[in-house]
Amino acid sequence: MLEKEHEAEQRSLKVAISITIGIMILEMLGGYFSNSLSLFSDAWHMFTDASALILCFISGKIALKPPTQDKTFGYYRIEILSALINGLSLLVVVVYIFYESILRLIFPVEVNGFEMLIITIIGLFANLISMVVLEKGMHGLNVKSAFLHVLGDTLSSVGVVGASVIIYFTQWFSVDPLMSIMVGVIILYTTSKMLKEVIHILLEGAPSSIGLDDVVKTILAVEGAKEVHDIHVWSITSYIHNLTAHLVVNRENQHNIDGILNEIKNRISDEYGITHTTIQIETEDYQEVGYIHGAYGD
Repeated sequence: MLEKEHEAEQRSLKVAISITIGIMILEMLGGYFSNSLSLFSDAWHMFTDASALILCFISGKIALKPPTQDKTFGYYRIEILSALINGLSLLVVVVYIFYESILRLIFPVEVNGFEMLIITIIGLFANLISMVVLEKGMHGLNVKSAFLHVLGDTLSSVGVVGASVIIYFTQWFSVDPLMSIMVGVIILYTTSKMLKEVIHILLEGAPSSIGLDDVVKTILAVEGAKEVHDIHVWSITSYIHNLTAHLVVNRENQHNIDGILNEIKNRISDEYGITHTTIQIETEDYQEVGYIHGAYGD
């Protein structure tokens, strides 16, 4: 990524972080004064998204740090570990939201619909501004994920606005905990998807967008490549993928090993976005020492 584009992303994230934290504080105060649980629920949602935006900003800074002798892959995994902690803590928040919502459905509490409506409308417009700011400075996957978080906030704000309008005109206070449950379901859905990806990366799983069978076919399509085995594809973080493999080269093409290797690396980079590949070249007569049977491609 160009330095100017990176700087633009960081500026966009700063603006979005400021707006999101401001909305979060406003909704917490509004939830307290209007006695609205759905405002509190959306404020917690904003807290998690502010954390995600801050994480994106910090990751953008740390990503520029070069690998070291003891951190040979760099510091990208900090993003994954932080996401794991945020996701697990968010599950606790969702449980609390569901608990309070059920209590309010059983024992309805009066909510001040007018204050709730004013605050949620302000929050909705602020979310829309954040979306515009992020969209203009969106180049890498890091900021694209932040944009999706803010989009989720906007959808939640629309729901809370709807609840406040209903309360203001009908005094049906049960719609507040019902909307809180809906916000909780949205948080639970997005968090579970994130945690699933986090755990998959920590388990060195292959990226869902990359099929090993397709990668093998791509490699074997290169002239001179006879067989590929012991192939592994994994992610350092959500947007950096690595590949290792053992490649058997035909005897008649052994004089062109460099050409075969470069062609394979170019194709893998172009088709799958994998720019870091380690390929061990073997001849047809090579006998593997210590090979683990059952590895992919055996």
